[in-house]
Amino acid sequence: MKKLILKVFSLRIKITLEGREKIVLPLGFNEILQWFVYSSIKDEWLHSVGFEFNKRSFKLFTFSSILQKGRYLKEKSLFIFPRRISFIVASPVDWILEKLASGSIQRDNIDMWHNNVYLTEISVLKPHKVESNTILVRALTPIEVHSTFETQNGKKTHYYTPFESEFSSLINQNAKKKWSAFFKKEPPSEIKIEPKGFNKEKIVRFGTNERYVIVKGWMGNFSLYGEPELLKFILDAGIGSRNSQGFGLTEVMNEKRD
Repeated sequence: MKKLILKVFSLRIKITLEGREKIVLPLGFNEILQWFVYSSIKDEWLHSVGFEFNKRSFKLFTFSSILQKGRYLKEKSLFIFPRRISFIVASPVDWILEKLASGSIQRDNIDMWHNNVYLTEISVLKPHKVESNTILVRALTPIEVHSTFETQNGKKTHYYTPFESEFSSLINQNAKKKWSAFFKKEPPSEIKIEPKGFNKEKIVRFGTNERYVIVKGWMGNFSLYGEPELLKFILDAGIGSRNSQGFGLTEVMNEKRD
């Protein structure tokens, strides 16, 4: 039975879907989760245009991978998940999550790749408390920033590591542009990010057909510095690039959350 939500009071929600048997998804399935989000929101402007600043466009939402552990069949490039799966969607824009929640509730049987699933629950997550200029966060999905260069052999993409100065610089520029795109004014501060403890590179495929891309990002713990209102905004907008493809979702550590 669907759990009805009339209004979203948080900037993060967890969507739970269930099938009649185990759910099978292909490598690169984040594209399928993205499809679910866009097709539930049903907003052509967000999908095609988004929030613009200086010729850049931002969707201002991000999402996790499937929270349940799946078994990977390497020979078939398939993941086998339990019948019941869930994932988190975050955004600093209330109407995005309100449309996602209401649109999800209105859907009956959902054809997710070759799986027939239905919505069983939408949980509203407790917002993060950001009250200082320094917070410690854990990456739930890889954080990535990159630059594309023209070479003699065509375009080349360089993905930065947290141990390069450009990593923090590009994340700062990206965060400020997102703020300006939404609020139409200058951000209250710069932000800075530093790796803390063990950090690990993660290579992710986005896309289930021949047009897929391979993205390099970083997991682990990071310190974020900046004004609290900007930090809180960027936690839900997503840190770094490709947020609407499921990158840059983090959570504040040492915090009890429902």
